Amino acid sequence: MEKVNTVSCVNDASTIVKNCVKTSVANRDRSFERELLMLVVNKITDFIPNKVINVDVDVSEFVSLADHSFNVPDKIDILGAEIFYELLRPGQIYAQNSQFLLQNTVFGYVVSGSVDRVAEDRVHCGLILDNDLNKTLEQFWEIESVDVECTGNTEASLCEDHFVRTHKRNKDGRYVASMALSRDPSCLGNSKDMTVRQLNSLWKRLYRDSEYLSLYTDFMREYDDLGHLEKVVESSEPPTQYYIPHHGVLRPDKLTTKFKSCL
Repeated sequence: MEKVNTVSCVNDASTIVKNCVKTSVANRDRSFERELLMLVVNKITDFIPNKVINVDVDVSEFVSLADHSFNVPDKIDILGAEIFYELLRPGQIYAQNSQFLLQNTVFGYVVSGSVDRVAEDRVHCGLILDNDLNKTLEQFWEIESVDVECTGNTEASLCEDHFVRTHKRNKDGRYVASMALSRDPSCLGNSKDMTVRQLNSLWKRLYRDSEYLSLYTDFMREYDDLGHLEKVVESSEPPTQYYIPHHGVLRPDKLTTKFKSCL
């Protein structure tokens, strides 16, 4: 009978099928028989397998195979999953010294497994269907590129201008720039209360861990001796300030630096 169907395949491909046929599928002893309605196509797939597979052991001596020439390339007559699980029967055998698995079915044992060791002798060619290869490359780079429109009054522009004006390279070759400060002090928020809470939490941990307290004290004393610290009297604080919480990370497993300072 004639019937138009669209069959979806791998990678979103599809094909039009105009014919179908009703037939009966059965095994040799007729213990299994089903009537199926199947679509008709010119070609299901290439020969399977695509090359002769060398089989060291003749498995047909031990079990009854559904296809005695499973290792020889041949066409596929029927493909479908409608009755797949009805075909399976209890029984699996792993072939020794190979990657093959033998599965029992109503037709006999079928062979499956990896054939990665089989070298493929077919040549594959990648082809760009375009009149102009340069045009294709140009489109590729357009996709990969990101256009950023610069405006004159954004914070990003102000930060970039600040970097250009203040950056320099130190003796180690690293770029150094002064900290960019916002013109709106309110954007800093209330950082003091949060920092004080974290400081109180740090004090509690220091009292509980004597090793942590000792390393933390040595670190802060070293910072003071190097001139990296300066005592701030609360009454002399400027109108605009930001408090950065400080803590240390204890690493007992390290042989050299057991304490690391973090902001």
